[in-house]
Amino acid sequence: MKNILLTLIMIFPALCFSQVDWNKAKITYGAENEVLPNIGDTIKEHYYESKILKSLKFRDSTIFTIVEFDEKNTKTKSTIFQLNNLKYKTLTKYNEAGFVILIANYDNGVVTGKFQEFYSNGKLMEEGIYYKMKKGGEWKYYNEEGELIKNENH
Repeated sequence: MKNILLTLIMIFPALCFSQVDWNKAKITYGAENEVLPNIGDTIKEHYYESKILKSLKFRDSTIFTIVEFDEKNTKTKSTIFQLNNLKYKTLTKYNEAGFVILIANYDNGVVTGKFQEFYSNGKLMEEGIYYKMKKGGEWKYYNEEGELIKNENH
């Protein structure tokens, strides 16, 4: 029995991955595959057919926004997409206390543009600009009290 189980464990991943045609696999970097609500409408998604809110999706004439919640109904992140480029997004992440811990911009999945990371108390930790995943220009670093402790030029 043990040998059969070990054989199945070894064969199962090969069976699963052999069915994937990696040449046809589609990668989504933004909201290009999302169903966009009409202006003024909101799409609500819930966990497991319950009343616990999983996400809100809404838009105006220029941006599409997705706000996500955990199963405790705590907001975990907010993502804003420009309607003229649904692969470009501004991501804001929150901790369990509701403080912003990250604001970053992505273009086709690559960090680019203004970047800010925060301590768990909501105070700014670092800020600067990314140019296609590389730090550029002036970067500022702060301590947990919010005092500037270091500047770097990249």
